[in-house]
Amino acid sequence: MTSDFVNYRMAVRGNYGKWSSTELALALAAFRNGNCGLNECARMYNIPKATLKRHLENRNLRANDRVKILGRTTFLPKELEDELEAIILIFEERLFEMTTKDIRKLAFQIAERGEIRHRFNKETRMAGKAWYYSFMARHTQLSQRQTESTSTIRARGFNRERVDGFFNILEKIVDKYKLNGYRIFNVDESALMTVQGKPQKIVGYKKRSQADPSAYGDKGVNTTIVCCVSASSFYIPPMVIFKQKYMAPELGVGAPSGSLIQISDTGYINSELFVLWLKHFHSMVQSSPKMPVLLLLDGNVTHSKNIDAITYARESGIILLQVPGHTTHRLQPLDDAFFKPLQTYYTLAQEQWLQTNVDSTMTPFHVSGLLGKAYSHVASAGIAEKAFRSSGLWPVNRHIFNDHYFAA
Repeated sequence: MTSDFVNYRMAVRGNYGKWSSTELALALAAFRNGNCGLNECARMYNIPKATLKRHLENRNLRANDRVKILGRTTFLPKELEDELEAIILIFEERLFEMTTKDIRKLAFQIAERGEIRHRFNKETRMAGKAWYYSFMARHTQLSQRQTESTSTIRARGFNRERVDGFFNILEKIVDKYKLNGYRIFNVDESALMTVQGKPQKIVGYKKRSQADPSAYGDKGVNTTIVCCVSASSFYIPPMVIFKQKYMAPELGVGAPSGSLIQISDTGYINSELFVLWLKHFHSMVQSSPKMPVLLLLDGNVTHSKNIDAITYARESGIILLQVPGHTTHRLQPLDDAFFKPLQTYYTLAQEQWLQTNVDSTMTPFHVSGLLGKAYSHVASAGIAEKAFRSSGLWPVNRHIFNDHYFAA
C-alpha cells in the first residue's frame, strides 16, 4: 500500500460526509465523460470510492445523483415509523407508560408482522439501542424523560392531581364516543391457589393455637382468573389460566358458563393470551370502530403493550385506558368490590371440599369447580353497579372523592 493511498484514505476518513451533492454530481459527470478514472475522481472530489461506485451502479437505496443521505437506511419504512410514533403518543395519552424496551419490542413486532427484512435481535425480540436513538432523532415530537421513583409514587399514592388527570381523559373519551354504562368495562386479574387462603375465624379452646392444622397445606399451584364487567353489570365469562404444559378438558369442569380455559408455563397471563382474551371479549360485546367500547385496565397489564393487541383493539373498536398506578383500590371496580368477596367465597368452597375429602389433595383440576361456586355468589348486578358508582367511573363523577380521601 503506497503512502499516497494511505494519506488519501486517512483524509477521506477525516472528511467523512463532508462532500456536497454538487461535488458528487461533478465526480459522476467526470467519470461518465471519461475525463478521469474512478480512483482519480474519488481523490479529486474527496468522495469515498465505495459511495461513488454505488451511485454509478444505481445501488443506493435512498439517495440519487442530486440527493445526499448519509448512514444506513432504517429497517422500518417511514409510514411504519410514523405509525409507531402515533401508538406511543396515544398510549401516553391513555396513561400507558412506554419505556425504551417497550418501544424496541414494538419495533421488532412491527418488522416481523410486516415481514420486513431487518437485523433486529431475534433472541431478545427487540430492536437495538442504536436503532432506538436514531428513531428518537427522526421523531422530534418524542422525548425521553426520567420517571419518578417507585417510592416517590407510593408516597404520593392517591392524590388529587393524578385523579383529576385521569378523569380529564375519561370524560373526554366518554363525551367523544357518547359512551354509556353498557359500553364501559373494567378488566382485572387475580390469583387462585390449590391451597386454602386465609381461613375463616373459628371459636375453640382458648389455649389451642390452631384448631385444625390439617385443613390446609403449605404450598399450592397458581391459577389466574381474568374477570371483566361493564358498568351495567354485564359480566364477560372469565378466562382461567392454569399452570400446565398440556391442555386437558377436565381443567374446565365446573367453571362459570362460557369461561375461556387456557394454559401457560407460569399460570399467569402473557401477550398471546391477552390477545386471545381480547378476541373473547370482542365476541361478547360486538364492538366496532363506529360503536366502540371503553376497556379500563390497571398498570400491571404490561402484556397489553404488544402490536397484535394494539392492532386488534383498534380494528375492533376497543378503547384501552389505563388506571393510574397506586390508585386501583379506588378507581378499579373489580379491585375495589369484586375480588375480595370472590376470594372469600372461594376459600369457603375450599374449606368445604377439604372437610369432605379429608384424605385427598387439592389439584388444579378442582379449581374450576370451586371457582364456579364462588363466582355464582359474587357476579351480581348489585356489586358491579355499586363498584362503578363508588369509583366515580359511572356515572362519571370525579367529585365522589372528598378531600379526606386525599388526606394522606
